[in-house]
Amino acid sequence: MIDPRTKVAGGLPMLADLMDVGPGLLHARLLTAPVAHARLAVDTAAARLVPGVAAVFSGRELEAALGGRPLRFGPVLRDQPPLAVERVRYAGEPVAVALATDPDDADEALRHVGVIYDPLPLVTDPVAALDLPPSGAVLHPRDAEPSAAFPEIRLRREPGTNLVNHFVIRKGDAPGALARADHVFTDTFTTPAMHHGALENHIALAVPDAERLVVWSATQTPYKVRVQLAEMLGVALDRVTVRTLHLGGAFGAKCYAKIEPLAACLARAMDRPVRVSLDRAQSLTTVTRHATRSTIETGVRADGRITARHVTAWFDAGAYADISPRVIKNGAYGFGGPYDIDDIWVDVYAVYTNRPPAGAFRGYASPQAAFAYEGQTEQIARRLGLDPRQVRRVNLLRDGSRNVTGESMTDCHYDTLLDVAENAFGREPIPPQWPGTEWPGTEVREARGRGLALTVKGTNTPSVSQAAVLLNRDGSLQVLTSTVEMGQGAHLALARLAAEALGIGERMVSVSLPDTDVTPYDQQTSSSRSTIAMGGAVRDACRNLRELLARLAADHCGVPVEQVQVGGGRVQAGTAAFGYGELVTVLRAGQLRCEGEYASTGGLDHETGQGIASSRWHQASGAAEVAVDLETGRVRVLRYHAAVWAGRVVNPVEARMQVEGAVILGLGSVLGEELGLDPAGGQAQRDLLDYRMPALSDLPEITVDLLGGPDDEIYGLGETAVPPVAPAVAAAVADATGVVLTDLPLRPERVLAALRDPGQHQHQRHRDSSPGDRADYERIAR
Repeated sequence: MIDPRTKVAGGLPMLADLMDVGPGLLHARLLTAPVAHARLAVDTAAARLVPGVAAVFSGRELEAALGGRPLRFGPVLRDQPPLAVERVRYAGEPVAVALATDPDDADEALRHVGVIYDPLPLVTDPVAALDLPPSGAVLHPRDAEPSAAFPEIRLRREPGTNLVNHFVIRKGDAPGALARADHVFTDTFTTPAMHHGALENHIALAVPDAERLVVWSATQTPYKVRVQLAEMLGVALDRVTVRTLHLGGAFGAKCYAKIEPLAACLARAMDRPVRVSLDRAQSLTTVTRHATRSTIETGVRADGRITARHVTAWFDAGAYADISPRVIKNGAYGFGGPYDIDDIWVDVYAVYTNRPPAGAFRGYASPQAAFAYEGQTEQIARRLGLDPRQVRRVNLLRDGSRNVTGESMTDCHYDTLLDVAENAFGREPIPPQWPGTEWPGTEVREARGRGLALTVKGTNTPSVSQAAVLLNRDGSLQVLTSTVEMGQGAHLALARLAAEALGIGERMVSVSLPDTDVTPYDQQTSSSRSTIAMGGAVRDACRNLRELLARLAADHCGVPVEQVQVGGGRVQAGTAAFGYGELVTVLRAGQLRCEGEYASTGGLDHETGQGIASSRWHQASGAAEVAVDLETGRVRVLRYHAAVWAGRVVNPVEARMQVEGAVILGLGSVLGEELGLDPAGGQAQRDLLDYRMPALSDLPEITVDLLGGPDDEIYGLGETAVPPVAPAVAAAVADATGVVLTDLPLRPERVLAALRDPGQHQHQRHRDSSPGDRADYERIAR
């Protein structure tokens, strides 16, 4: 187990510190495109003459060095080259690379690379990109090959368009139910692209030898990266090894291959170790959170009961597919929220645009969906003159309800979570600070308000995790796992579960770093699944170890196995007793090894989106109190209370820290974080001075409730508290000002404009049912 002092003192092994990987290490420096869409011609001749430079490659030259075949990668669609070939599709895409033993020499070489950009039509809006763009604006005219990393993903695509994937939910008869509804409300919500903001930028190091390629990667998914590298290089899986050290944060940015393919190709081409390390500006354009536009049409009764819903949403995939085909599936079933809706249809589109690629991000589409469905819940209540809290309560999923994918729900705690949110700040009234009053001690007129949100998030299903435990002669235990430790405390949780299962002290347990040659398979360290999935595999391995110890002791002592007791670090076999290590020594076993596995089952029907979407439904509520400056539009979050259904908490201290971190990330999304583009499609932000992440001065008083007990199932915590933050803050702003904003972030100028002209900043429609509506909805359904 890692001593916390090692972390504080900076003693954790990190990939940036790894230099001793053999002779001849080359540093790669990247030249990136300043334009977003253009035909490309690259001349590296002059750059190769710079003293100290080992090589300079364009995309076409790199392919030629590796046999001339196209090099493409991607977790679902193999549509992305390590370096742009013939065409650049987003500003920031690498177009050339220089290698040298001294990074300064590589930087100098890049200054001598000649590049000609022949502009092509620019598409940066996913709706426009999907609506029959001119031929030059179709980013990928030819279909890409599928990847073996996620073979279960089925796609709906239209060749010759910018459609990456279209995922649908078809539960009941939404058009008919909408036609019969007392009221139908239509609202549109938008969320921007965001940067993950991990302290550690993307970094990879590839080391070739005669037998295999070893890639050291700051990745959350070592086994998925191995698949992508093997298929790109055209080699068997056992010829690629992926190793991971501790990560300096990730939040989804380091899911799946990003710069590893480039490092691997360069190492193969040069037959030398190659290190690729990005700076912050390059990381900002490597992967983002999906920008979204979501239109929700909801039918309700006069009492606020939801009877029908139809959602159409566009997720901006950026220039390459990455994991977008899978993200929109989670987004699709997320739009049902924690609500019992009999008739709901959802259509979610992932669309190519000339923006940086979008991929996994903490919450995995749940925050974008939650901002929309909770924002509309707030709108509906206000339009009907109802209490938003009561509208939520009358619609909640409860045990036995069927959710958006038709699953019969169990272990629902939404009523409790709503109770906690309603009572988060007690019952004291908010001080009256409306226009015309002044907040004591200031000259600024403020209005205060409170709001809440209730959300649900799934976890990756089906999924598999495997683990092994090794018992040594001194009684210590090694846990072999491919779960990545990136600051979330996963390894401490696994050590604690193993120690508990065997009845030994935590300090007798160590947890390995991932190495695909050594550590068993794990699907991914994401989706709030590690303590559930890998924890289940570790406990299974420990159960198997206890059974093995019992059998071995029974054989050694000549007693029936039923008379052997294993636990508390000791084995009692008849009258003989051994410590775990003593038994290993007596048996001359050297070391005992047992394996374990966790596997969840499920999946959704491709045509209807019905089935089992998640083995656990992660449930949360949030309550916010805000102050809105009515003269400037600035929003200050004063207090925020997060409640999550945690079930059994393995590590209470780090669990609370996870939830607090999730709240802070969520605050960034609502208060100011946004990756924008300049008029030419270039990235407007180049570093963290331009990109407004929350500072300490932005943080409210944060309190946390971890609901559940020691006899409950373990629930994931890493992402659960993110989705409620933005809608809860937006609801509090609406409570303070009477204006429900539908676009994130809530920048001061946006809030102020909405205060001055509310109608201009609410994309909405409302109608009451009429006899002709049924025919209209049947036409739409067709």
